[in-house]
Amino acid sequence: MAWSSQRSWQAQLVPTGVPNLDRLLGGGLTRGSLTLLAGGPGTGKTVLAEQMAFHWAAQGLNVLWLVMLGEPNEKFLVHLSQMAFYDRRQIGAGIQLINLTRYLRQGFEDKLAAIRETIRSGAYSFVVIDGFQGLRGFMADEREVRLFLSELSSELALMGISLIVTADTVPSDVASDPALAIADAIIVLSQALQSGKAHREIQVPKLRGRGAIAGAHTFTIDSAGLHVYPRLETIATFDTSAMPAIIERRAFGVPGLDRLLSGGVLKGSTTLVVGGPGTGKSLLAAHFLAADEREGEQSFLMCSLEESTRLLARADAFGLPLRAAFAAGRLTMVPYDPAASDPDIYAGRILDTIAERRVCRLVLENIDALECLLSPSGRTLDYLAALFRYLQGQQVTTLCTFEAPALPNLSASALPPIAAQVADNLILLRLVQVNGRLRRLLEVAKTRHSYHSTVVAEMLLEEGRLSVVAQPRIKEPEPKGETMYGVPPLQHEGERLRAP
Repeated sequence: MAWSSQRSWQAQLVPTGVPNLDRLLGGGLTRGSLTLLAGGPGTGKTVLAEQMAFHWAAQGLNVLWLVMLGEPNEKFLVHLSQMAFYDRRQIGAGIQLINLTRYLRQGFEDKLAAIRETIRSGAYSFVVIDGFQGLRGFMADEREVRLFLSELSSELALMGISLIVTADTVPSDVASDPALAIADAIIVLSQALQSGKAHREIQVPKLRGRGAIAGAHTFTIDSAGLHVYPRLETIATFDTSAMPAIIERRAFGVPGLDRLLSGGVLKGSTTLVVGGPGTGKSLLAAHFLAADEREGEQSFLMCSLEESTRLLARADAFGLPLRAAFAAGRLTMVPYDPAASDPDIYAGRILDTIAERRVCRLVLENIDALECLLSPSGRTLDYLAALFRYLQGQQVTTLCTFEAPALPNLSASALPPIAAQVADNLILLRLVQVNGRLRRLLEVAKTRHSYHSTVVAEMLLEEGRLSVVAQPRIKEPEPKGETMYGVPPLQHEGERLRAP
């Protein structure tokens, strides 16, 4: 199985089959390399190795799995059988599982000889040593540990066989351990509690021959195995300066508002709708999505499960076809609470859905919760700038709702940096009291690369209809009829701006 041609010495990358791990590794693991999977107990080292092994076996590549010291093979297989990637047909076929515990008390050369003999018995592409700490405990000193790994990995490399080693070790000790430093690639797994929630991170501190995506990245473990979520700032890159100027607009479907916006927002732009509770943020978002439905394009709503139910109910009350769009598959709703999880998992679901569905419009509800989650790490601006650049590069027109304190004098200058520096367009909603009644005022505070009206308009909700009118009248007229909320509707001088 040795490589015979000069060309075969060129680096060949082997995909791991773990979602997004290959992005961190620059394409996969190098064939013939020694890869160390390091981390404390319960961090997911064995699950990661198992997931890769079954992926390789499914590709027709043979894997030799060596168990050093620990649970018997039967117990190992019982635990393994609970994973979705487990295929019992591969055990004894594509994956050979051998327990070498009986060789541990033998000398250094005897250990190597036992492994060599086992490897020669089959045409393997990968060898996995699971639980290297068990083998290490039976070696005389650190020199013998280093010599064992060096000789074994060198011999396997000459045969084009990749060696994967799992080791229980504290991440901070990996770099200072001379025995482990000979690895060509080091993948470190860790877990910790953050605000009472378990948080898992993966790092690639060493990758010989090419650069890895540096830093800590989130990963999860479930019945499907590991799923890596790279930090958004490291993967959502797009050179917007090379994009042609976009003059196409996307309307809200609310005539008065679209007039204020000169016909709508620019395609691919991000609009932030800011207001206190009850100002109409979600209702504007529903109209924004419904306008896309009228154009027959794919739209996407990211919000909590409760909020998605309420938004569909609001859409029904206003005659918006969102429920029909959802049933027809033109509206994708992903129930998700950014405050309850990790920002990179949140972003990963957005990016995956956009890629799968070719989304044209996106609504992100309650992005203020995401900002609160990002604030302790200091990533808020970089994260949101990366997300919005990516969305612009994909030509996804985005609307984000942001709940701010219910202040009657809400202004752009009083908003946090997310609003002032990142979003392309900014719409402010606020409630003011006039003659004992609350009125909803709407102001387009900013539009990037586009003209907008500076008029402070009024947003009316009456009889299942949303309208935006300019020049709201201060004097309260006599009511005529009832609104959907049981409150008499208001008539204004600006009514002539409403659609017939």
